[in-house]
Amino acid sequence: YPPISSYWNSKVQSRAVASYSNAVKSLTEEEKDTMLKKADTYNEKLKDVNRPFLNYAEAGDYNSILDISGTGIMGYVTIEKLGVELPIYHGTSEAVLQIGAGHMSGTSLPVGGKGKHSVLAAHRGLPSAKLFTDIDQLVEGDKFYVHVLDKVLAYEVDQILPMVEKDDTDTLTEAMKNVEGEDYVTLFTCTPYGVNSHRLLVRGHSVPYNGEDDEKAIANESMLQTVKDYYMLYAILAVAAAILITVLIKIIRDRKVSRGSKEGGK
Repeated sequence: YPPISSYWNSKVQSRAVASYSNAVKSLTEEEKDTMLKKADTYNEKLKDVNRPFLNYAEAGDYNSILDISGTGIMGYVTIEKLGVELPIYHGTSEAVLQIGAGHMSGTSLPVGGKGKHSVLAAHRGLPSAKLFTDIDQLVEGDKFYVHVLDKVLAYEVDQILPMVEKDDTDTLTEAMKNVEGEDYVTLFTCTPYGVNSHRLLVRGHSVPYNGEDDEKAIANESMLQTVKDYYMLYAILAVAAAILITVLIKIIRDRKVSRGSKEGGK
């Protein structure tokens, strides 16, 4: 079940990202500019909201901003080192965290800008999907990318908090706050596997996007992942065939034994 389910979910995530990209292509430059301005306005209002993690709705109509397809997807995040490409949904409901990354309400929408800090959350250790399972492999200096509309924002890992207690709200709030003059995105998940008593936070600061070089790296990773997917599919088929053959052999043997017993009893 785990490899089949993980393979299936990766395909669903890829289709969601492809659908989002196609929807972006159908927008005019004016429409995209209007959406980005709404996101920037929301982020500016959010800075003045008391206790933004609880009262984020005071900044405006959160769920409709950047939702160009009506699916709740506001963009997608890629981590080339880990072969991860996940759609980013509004909010962090359990339904969202089972299928992709969720934008943590109360943090800046991930459109970049000084004094902004966006937090993207996802599960790890699920048998049915990879999601953020491997982000503990990231080290300082690694990069990840946030794609919103036709913008690609690059972030370089500069801080890793591997074990923050889930109830340590002071440390968590401090780690996710806006910092004047900085543009941050934090990848947020639970740890350890199955226990989920702590939180793992991997923060990146904005760096120039290198265009073709980064796209090539992502394309190479995607190609490698495709090869891995095919090998996984062949492995699953081989295991299924082996099980089928074993069952057939057992059935044939049982029939022979049953037939032999009947003949011996005559």
